[in-house]
Amino acid sequence: MNVPTMASLFAEGKQPEVLFWVGCAGSFDDRAKKITKAFVKLLDKAGVSFAVLGTEESCSGDPAKRAGNEFLFQMQAVTNIEVMNGYGIKKVVTACPHCFNTLKNEYPGLGGDYEVVHHTQFLKQLLEEGRLTLQGGT
Repeated sequence: MNVPTMASLFAEGKQPEVLFWVGCAGSFDDRAKKITKAFVKLLDKAGVSFAVLGTEESCSGDPAKRAGNEFLFQMQAVTNIEVMNGYGIKKVVTACPHCFNTLKNEYPGLGGDYEVVHHTQFLKQLLEEGRLTLQGGT
């Protein structure tokens, strides 16, 4: 499975359609890794130009914020925002509901203004555009 990183695309002078924010669960939890892999396969099948941050992606900061550690949250968020803004990210897709909420609702106040879409919404959009099709059923 070939998953491009923002660093590699940036070095080639390319900008992907979307940044796929994998998140902690999608990177480390065995069940969530299956979702990550399946989503990447669907992005490939639909011809979506995408990339991940790879090692440049840090925790969104959601756990720290929910635990009341605003300082740690802001440190993590600002680091991620600097990376994403450095790449000129406009649209972020994530499978993690916690990352989705944080990126969409908390990051704008810290300078991270992105169109944030949950992977299920993005898949629906791809179906509506005809970039993905379903087989079987009635």
